[in-house]
Amino acid sequence: MAGYAAMVAGCGAAALLCVGVQYCAKRMLEPRQYGYFRDLLLAGCWMLMALWFGDANARIVVGGAFLAGVAGLGEDLYSDRRWRLGYLLIGLFCALAGPSIAFLRFADGEYVYLTPLASLVATTLWFTLFPLLFRHLDEIPGLLGHILAVTFSLMLMAVLLMGRPAADAFFMAFSGMALLGAFWSRFGNAYRQAGHAMSAMWSVLAAGTAVLGGSKGIVFSSMLFLSLGLFAIPLAEVSLHWASMFFTEHPYGTERLYRRMIARGLEHPDAVRFVAGLCALVSIAAALLQSPTTYRAWGWWLAAGLCSLGVVLPLLLRRRSRSPMNGEKPSLWGVRIDNVSMNYAVSRARGLILSPGEEARLVATVNALGMEEAVRDPGYRAALGDASMVLADGVGLLWGMRFLGMSLQERVTGIDFAEQLCRVAAVEEWPVYFLGAKGDTAAACAEALSVRCPGLIVAGARDGYFDVEDTAVADAVASSGARILLVAMGLPRQEKWVALHKKRLGGLLAVGVGGAFDVFAGRLSRAPALVQRIGMEWFYRLCQEPGRWSRDLRLASFVLRVLATRLGLYGRGAPR
Repeated sequence: MAGYAAMVAGCGAAALLCVGVQYCAKRMLEPRQYGYFRDLLLAGCWMLMALWFGDANARIVVGGAFLAGVAGLGEDLYSDRRWRLGYLLIGLFCALAGPSIAFLRFADGEYVYLTPLASLVATTLWFTLFPLLFRHLDEIPGLLGHILAVTFSLMLMAVLLMGRPAADAFFMAFSGMALLGAFWSRFGNAYRQAGHAMSAMWSVLAAGTAVLGGSKGIVFSSMLFLSLGLFAIPLAEVSLHWASMFFTEHPYGTERLYRRMIARGLEHPDAVRFVAGLCALVSIAAALLQSPTTYRAWGWWLAAGLCSLGVVLPLLLRRRSRSPMNGEKPSLWGVRIDNVSMNYAVSRARGLILSPGEEARLVATVNALGMEEAVRDPGYRAALGDASMVLADGVGLLWGMRFLGMSLQERVTGIDFAEQLCRVAAVEEWPVYFLGAKGDTAAACAEALSVRCPGLIVAGARDGYFDVEDTAVADAVASSGARILLVAMGLPRQEKWVALHKKRLGGLLAVGVGGAFDVFAGRLSRAPALVQRIGMEWFYRLCQEPGRWSRDLRLASFVLRVLATRLGLYGRGAPR
């Protein structure tokens, strides 16, 4: 017990120190620099604690987790899937040098011992599978963190209930819980994505904790089954997605439960807690089959079950009338911005399409130039105020909001949102109408997206050069049977046109996508991923279209207005 107490004190102190250092560094570093720093800090804390408290097996797991983080970082920076081969090599490394799955235990207490070769293969696949699984979980902001919280808390409880020494397993489980708090503290809330590097690192740590002790005999036997139970829902969805890719052009499974709940009116945090609660219940059921039949053990698992029900039941009893769009949104200069992720935006759009009304619903994408236009144009500002969703498209807008103390989850670009929506439309067989750009660009865009999204139904396509007062175009769109309308006429014209003709358009979903048609059609090339990450996409486009220079000068006006707002010289409310 003295050793366990030292671990608790040491891991707790490391977590608090990590939080303090992160808090200080955030004030001195740029956002991107701070992102790399906090990841390295967390990885460094794990490695130092492993050297201090862990033995050889624990150090191997932590070392493998660090290498997985490096592979995830490489995949993130260079967008090369070949980095995923590193996960297989890391899994082989952990299987050869670290803990291994030496046996399987069934509910009736029977053990099946594996041959050395079978143990090597099973352990390698186990460590390789987790990074791929966690990558899918992290697509839903916050889900990975909640799953990790459930994982390490239940594994810690299982270690304590085994009644046998398992110092490495205890160290990994408790340190995972402690550093998860530091991991969450860097975001300010628990509903953010971890990123490729951190999701890969956490995956190996969770996989290693699950099997740590297997090489020492029957000490940590229930962990394998506990982990399988814990990830039953995510594994089922991801496996369904992978398997369906071999049989259909429209794979199912990934994030399906989450998106269905969003479409039914649940907010993003509620949906995340719901999925995590279901995973917890499945895990507890699996652990009950492996736990000792003592009153103490049953009491602990019953308490954990009640806690999980406390998460799930409020969601089951929640009224469906509650809308995620009624929540508080950050507002800047009279324009409310939806603080959502790409996944949430697509899922919410799907819900709007499934519940059509008498008028068209608008999804607007706004950048820094759009905010400047909203200040000057009351009609455009009114159209944004009437929109069902206003998405932050532009690094400049994210910077401005963050500078004013209103951080947004992520950038949701119009071009990426349109492509994701077309993929959903192809699966659901919803006709899409393409309106905007010049000449045959809209038709070329429709053809290109039909190739990218097999099965996409094109309801129609035409250019955006017409009188905005002319009702014939709106009538043609309505009569085409389209469920989704992509409008690429540039802001503020596209949003004001939808607002003017929303009754004629009917119950479809209209999305303003700006210049996305030119990119899809191949008339313009999109900035490389690295240029997008550093916020220089506007400069890349300026080089392709030099005539935009007078328009892009408004970026300086946006910066000055943000600074004036920060100094209290300009209000955050609607301009008078």
